[in-house]
Amino acid sequence: MGIDDRIQELEDKLEKTPVNKATEKERARLKSNIADLKEEKQQKQKGTGDTSGYAVEKKGDKTVALVGFPSVGKSTLLNKLTNADSETGHYEFTTLDVEPGMLKHKGANIQILDVPGLIGGAADGRGGGKQVLSVVRNADLILIMLDPEEMREEEIKKEVYEVGIRMNSTPPDVKVEKKGKGGVKVSSTVELDIDHDTIEELMYQNGFTNANVTIREKVDLDRFIDGLKTNRKYIPGITSVNKADLLEGDRRDEMEEEYDILFSADAEKNLEELKDLIWDRLGIIRIYMKEKGEEADKDDPLIMEEGSTVEDALEELPGGMKERFKKAKVTGPSSKFPNQKVGVDHQLDDEDVLELNLRHLE
Repeated sequence: MGIDDRIQELEDKLEKTPVNKATEKERARLKSNIADLKEEKQQKQKGTGDTSGYAVEKKGDKTVALVGFPSVGKSTLLNKLTNADSETGHYEFTTLDVEPGMLKHKGANIQILDVPGLIGGAADGRGGGKQVLSVVRNADLILIMLDPEEMREEEIKKEVYEVGIRMNSTPPDVKVEKKGKGGVKVSSTVELDIDHDTIEELMYQNGFTNANVTIREKVDLDRFIDGLKTNRKYIPGITSVNKADLLEGDRRDEMEEEYDILFSADAEKNLEELKDLIWDRLGIIRIYMKEKGEEADKDDPLIMEEGSTVEDALEELPGGMKERFKKAKVTGPSSKFPNQKVGVDHQLDDEDVLELNLRHLE
């Protein structure tokens, strides 16, 4: 029996197993075994098949992958947002390779990747889906595009989920420490719905025979299993609806409530709002560097992650600045007053002006 058949067999058993306390261990065992088989299948498929057109070098400050079923308008959006010239057409499978373009927004260079349209079963390799989704796994943001005439939202999200991508989620607060003996010890700082016996069973199934596991959030079975796996990717995402010019009345109002943004690539409606949303979801900030006696350089900011410190900026900048650092001055949202003297642990905010005082090397 092949891996696909074994997975299907276990999924059928899981579907037939009722959800209650008496069956919790059995459901946990089935879910863990399914996750193991899917991970094994992904490992076997790595490096196999034709991957031409899918090896994309990451450029710029961040990378966004456009994801959707064929003919949703990804190529048109790429051309409107960037300097790319991707072939477009009102028929399926226009894009056969990954098409990159560069969006310049608020001083950042954001690489946009138009990946080939997904089809049902992409996570299992149909239509080159494995290669497509491997590109998506390496992105910093996923932009799911839906067509109001054929939404298929759950299908897309299922394909993304099946390859270990957890969109708009953070890693479970589950810490596992291996030890030499003593079996599995479970401790938690919150009240759990999963029995400790079930947790111990899952630990053993995943190869942890001697370990301490500490759980600091109220996880369900799926989240706990994710916490034991090494192939999960946690990526922010936007769920959008293209061709919004086709929507009107109550349906438009409902979609505006349900989805992150509605836009029209063809009609160029709401594209500036989409750019701002991409910026926000990427979680990046602009730092304007300033030399003593000079104006701050606001044309070419240093692009950093939210929560970055002066030390992080020193590590980003060239020239061994961390070793040469003496002091810094910050003016902007993170400072209490203009030209505040700060140390390396000072947390920076968007549009701060940073002036560094550095030692001269002999």
